[in-house]
Amino acid sequence: MGRESTTFGFSILVTVTFGLLQAEEGSPDTIRIVLYAVGASLSFTVLEAVLSRGFRTAMPQHRTRVLALGTSMNVLSVLGGLGAAWLLARATSHVTVWLVAPFVAGIVYLVLESLETAWGERVARARGDDDATEVEG
Repeated sequence: MGRESTTFGFSILVTVTFGLLQAEEGSPDTIRIVLYAVGASLSFTVLEAVLSRGFRTAMPQHRTRVLALGTSMNVLSVLGGLGAAWLLARATSHVTVWLVAPFVAGIVYLVLESLETAWGERVARARGDDDATEVEG
């Protein structure tokens, strides 16, 4: 899957997070669905804005083999994001949980996936791949 693994994992995360909130909070009305969509989308937007210095620099990309190794552990980042959403859902039943839970889940997912990619770099480097830490962009 290469570079699409982040998107694939995020798709899984937002789907299961929605199901989790529905199980905890009941079926959402229209405003809660809209809040959910905004919260889920904002996690990527905020992190990309920060990491690209206000969208002024290109986002770096690791080589596909490093990404494949690092994101092979995607289950951990998905479960981490889902766990964060579950904790928020258990802590509050306010309407804002539909905005905050997917946002926090997305941030946790992306941070953990970055750590998985860093792990992939270390493993590739240990295997003798001198280009493992190089990024494109």
